[in-house]
Amino acid sequence: MQSNTEQTLDEAPVQDAISGQSEQLRALSQDADSLFGDFVESVNNDGDANDTPSDSANIFPHQGDPAYGLQWTRDGDFLSLRPEWTVEPSVDSIISTLQKAIDPRKQYVVQHHWNGAYSRIYRVSYDGIQLILKVYLPVCPRTMTESEVATLRWVDQNTRLPVPKVHYYDSTRNNPIGFEWILMDRIDGTPLFECWRSTTQDAKERIVKQIAEYAAICFACQFNGGERASIRHYTKPFRTAFKWTKIRLRLISAELRLKLDEATEEDHRMILSGMLDLIDRLRGLRGKFFLPPGPFSDSEPSTYEDESTDEEDAETINEGDKPHEQTMLWHDDISLDNILVDENGVLQGVIGWSCVSCLPLYEACQFPAFLHQAWDRAVEPRTPYRVTRAYLENKEEILKYDVELRQHHLTLLRRVFIDEMMQRCPEWVDAFYRQRSRRDYEAAVQNCDNEFAYKIVEEWVDAVEGKSNFNKPVWSLHERFMR
Repeated sequence: MQSNTEQTLDEAPVQDAISGQSEQLRALSQDADSLFGDFVESVNNDGDANDTPSDSANIFPHQGDPAYGLQWTRDGDFLSLRPEWTVEPSVDSIISTLQKAIDPRKQYVVQHHWNGAYSRIYRVSYDGIQLILKVYLPVCPRTMTESEVATLRWVDQNTRLPVPKVHYYDSTRNNPIGFEWILMDRIDGTPLFECWRSTTQDAKERIVKQIAEYAAICFACQFNGGERASIRHYTKPFRTAFKWTKIRLRLISAELRLKLDEATEEDHRMILSGMLDLIDRLRGLRGKFFLPPGPFSDSEPSTYEDESTDEEDAETINEGDKPHEQTMLWHDDISLDNILVDENGVLQGVIGWSCVSCLPLYEACQFPAFLHQAWDRAVEPRTPYRVTRAYLENKEEILKYDVELRQHHLTLLRRVFIDEMMQRCPEWVDAFYRQRSRRDYEAAVQNCDNEFAYKIVEEWVDAVEGKSNFNKPVWSLHERFMR
């Protein structure tokens, strides 16, 4: 059985997926392989001469059905949908795919490891090599896979943050599994969440400094384009943040109006109407947080500006000769679950790169997820008597102490992070402090259509508009959502 493998990374989708390159990185090379490091074997690229329609038709049951294996389900929340697998990848199909991609003569051992929101993860071993295989639902065909490959290679090439190395991938479904997949290094380690208590504060500080170094490099290597690395449509340069928030609110509003037309229950219709009113109020507040474009500025649209077409949105986004927003790579889920350490608390790797974005600086210059908390606790909590005497029957008191102690330790680590960023990249720290209000507005846009959060956004909008009953300064919305 001949391996159907092309040993180059297709340049166009990778450059699209990484959301454009800064001039500093372009200077490295115009060649995709040198730009992203050593080559990765891409299986079943479109147009590959070795692909035959008859072979695909005989093997792949999803032919003619791009949504094969995927269904969307509601769990109580009438607004939100979650993806579900209707077809589970079989071990036999995975082995067949590996034989086709690598070597049919090798012996492969495949074990199911974990289920993610959009993927199934398997442990793979052969010839003493330990790897991880991620199999993707077709939630965002091609771009999610290509984005993760491109992002991992960029991070590996440009930073010292330990991340999995990609060996093979297939961003099509033309394989025996019937789904897109990536085969990458397995990082042995324990999630920091599981060993937080046993990991020393010094070890945690070392991890914080390593992640700060990564953040400083990302700030220095800014991109000239798109907000989401995993969404091909938005990879070209877009206008100012003022214009971009206008487009996003327009799209959210259009989707809510469709749901309003379909809603039959009165309480659902009231919620949707409230969200649409909230969007109109957010439109009116944009000028408080973002400067309108200069000579290219259009007149402010009416309340129903969301009626524009997708073509108009695309034209607005792709106006590369007009002012645009600088962006940087931003991993929004560097959480305790995605930080892997060894038994001594030494960082082994950071995982979870499938939905990483390129965000405007005002949004990306913030604490990594594992340092999020709504307020600081500067003073170490007093150890309860029952903890010191090992009387453990008062679990509520002990739990409260554990929570407060973690808040204090996170406060100390947040200071370490800011101090490290101040040494490595003072411009990042300046953006962190000066752009707080923009992050609040961003949090409002992200949550204005969230059934469980839009009321909090309404409270914040009341405060910004001066309608709050309390004579207090406007509180931070994005920090409120860190609780």
